Amino acid sequence: MPKAAVAVLERNGYAVTLPEQNCCGLPMQSNGEFHAARGYAGRNLRWLAPYARAGVPIVGHGSSCTLTLKSDYREILDIHTEEAALVAAHTYDVSEFLLQLYEAGELDTDFQPVEATVLYHAQCQLKAHKMGLPALELMDLIPGLKVHLSEAECCGVAGTYGYKVEKYDIGQAVGKPLWAQIERLKPDVIVCDSETCRWWIEATTGVPSIHPVEVYAAAYG
Repeated sequence: MPKAAVAVLERNGYAVTLPEQNCCGLPMQSNGEFHAARGYAGRNLRWLAPYARAGVPIVGHGSSCTLTLKSDYREILDIHTEEAALVAAHTYDVSEFLLQLYEAGELDTDFQPVEATVLYHAQCQLKAHKMGLPALELMDLIPGLKVHLSEAECCGVAGTYGYKVEKYDIGQAVGKPLWAQIERLKPDVIVCDSETCRWWIEATTGVPSIHPVEVYAAAYG
């Protein structure tokens, strides 16, 4: 999937650089290990801030990770530095970035038909970006693609919550509306921006689950 993101960005004229980086720190943050999370955050900010200062967009394909860079470092980890604000202002989810290109008339929309029925599940942390559903708008541009929006508020995994032995049954119960919709619709594939949600959905239903950028890459051929 990272290769698909690079291919799509390069198709639209962007040279992609992979700077030094580590985990965004969200797994530690979510489990109350705030000191460790701040260590990860500090290193990322030191590595990424020079790109932000140079006006280079920081594009990620994990919407939970990009949300961490955009807001969690400041709002949850209480890191209020010039670097944190600078990186936050220059960070984009990949679909958010591509939709901005489309709205500016700069996106390559020479999409080939993709004859498939997909269910798009917008996970909780994507909604926290408050940017709408850019992937849904972009997939609407692809000929032949039949996109259905998930009716479920949450798949139940909540990051790593559902993977805990003592929380698994709760996570599965939360996800029941999604499992029912998938059974009813029988899509060819589930599309979701979150890694952990994709793993959870695919493991539960057996239906392949992919990132939206893989759909764009397929449409570019």
